[in-house]
Amino acid sequence: MKDIFIAAMLLAALMVLAIGCHSHDHPHPHGHSHGGHSHGDNAHAHEPEGPEPLSFTVWTDLTELFVEFPPLVVGSESRFAAHFTEMETFRSIDFGQAMVCLYKDMKEVSLDTASSPSSPGIFRLGLTPEHTGNFDLAFAVATPHFEDTIFIKNVTVFPDEEAAMAANPPKPEGDEISFLKEQAWKVEFAIEKVQYKDIHDVIRTSGEIRPVKGEEKIIAAKSSGIVFFRDKNLQEGKEVRAGQGLFTISSKGLVKANLEEKFRVAKARVEQAKADFERVEKLLGQQIIGQKEYEKRKADFAVAEAEFQTLTNGYNTGGQSVTASMAGIVKELLVSDGQFVEEGMPLIKITNNRRLLLQAEVSQKYLPVLPTVQSANFKTPCQETVQSIEDYNGKVVSYGKLLDQGQNFVPVLFELDNVHDLIAGTFAELFLLTRPVPNALVVPKTALMQDYGSNYVYVQTAGESFEKKEVKLGIDDGVNVQVLSGLAEGEWVVTKGAYQIKMASMSSAIPAHGHTH
Repeated sequence: MKDIFIAAMLLAALMVLAIGCHSHDHPHPHGHSHGGHSHGDNAHAHEPEGPEPLSFTVWTDLTELFVEFPPLVVGSESRFAAHFTEMETFRSIDFGQAMVCLYKDMKEVSLDTASSPSSPGIFRLGLTPEHTGNFDLAFAVATPHFEDTIFIKNVTVFPDEEAAMAANPPKPEGDEISFLKEQAWKVEFAIEKVQYKDIHDVIRTSGEIRPVKGEEKIIAAKSSGIVFFRDKNLQEGKEVRAGQGLFTISSKGLVKANLEEKFRVAKARVEQAKADFERVEKLLGQQIIGQKEYEKRKADFAVAEAEFQTLTNGYNTGGQSVTASMAGIVKELLVSDGQFVEEGMPLIKITNNRRLLLQAEVSQKYLPVLPTVQSANFKTPCQETVQSIEDYNGKVVSYGKLLDQGQNFVPVLFELDNVHDLIAGTFAELFLLTRPVPNALVVPKTALMQDYGSNYVYVQTAGESFEKKEVKLGIDDGVNVQVLSGLAEGEWVVTKGAYQIKMASMSSAIPAHGHTH
């Protein structure tokens, strides 16, 4: 309840700040001193030795706050450089307002605000305590997209510098790797909390992406003749629309299959049959002919009209028109421009790429566990990372229960939507997910690095400090990997940017940790 009250108070103060009230920026020069290295304006300024700076890194669902500041002393201003990172993108917060509040027993003791960052992601703030004791700190940030409040409990305000020095003596440099926020914000960087969750045993194999049966159409010639392409650019891989004209089949000049001649004959026949029918219709009304003769002439007209309509469908000047029966991609052209074709001969194969099959070829030794296959991860040569079929609305369709003679592998079929431009015919590396292993300590596979046959990850121990940890691995499902030893639940591992941290660890000029403002 207390935290809710303070959070509401801080966010209300930020709203006041946004309309220009109580805004008082301090023009401190920003300079993070890391031993002999600084990433600010006063890079080479001599900093007197003093108490060990306090350092805090706090993560919420929205924000990471990294802040270091000298211990709080009565009557002395302590300067803060609050580094705010947006957790969704792991980029610096470049627009917005920030505030720091020292409070005790739900009462504000000291407050400072910054209406904008002094540099991307860094807000300069300062507090001058007036009383000793234990207090709480709250940092609030308001951006155009979200607001967040972060609390740091039990911060001591010392009576003088000597007391602060005694409580926080300088510490020797450790072996942690320093990677500055300004560096992380400029590269592809991400971290993820190590946690227990289910992971599946896997069958690693290979397979192929194939079209779904029924999603392909073969268009055949409706008459015999010479094929002429309507579009000279018609070729395999080209997209076509439903109803789009593809070919014209001309039988002009052919003796046996002259469609134009058949059209003229059929037209004359239907006109004659129509005239005969209309004549007998009048004679029937005058009772000159009988009903039987009328029905015969009516049937003759219907047959002639149907034959003419069949020839007329798709016929235009120059020959029979062939159109696409569905929208899709030309998978295969089965004829050449100018080729003679017989009626019923296949001309073109069109595939609808919206639904695909992923067929895995599995060794017979896994046949007993195939009924437990629940899902799969896969990677094609054109993809940088392993994908889950669940991202494609995929599902298990079937697995082979009967092997043909000479067949060494069992097919396992998955059906999926082509929502990310998959190509039928592409080969894929597959991870078939079988029985779940519950409560496994899991990290993304992208966090792994290798060195001389050993696997390791980088753990973020503080805002700009990282530690290399060797890990022993278990199940690998292509996306995540089980960690058997080397990590603990709740640690933050680097999932993007590990190589840059490795380069920083190898640098001969690694900045020592410790910010001075």
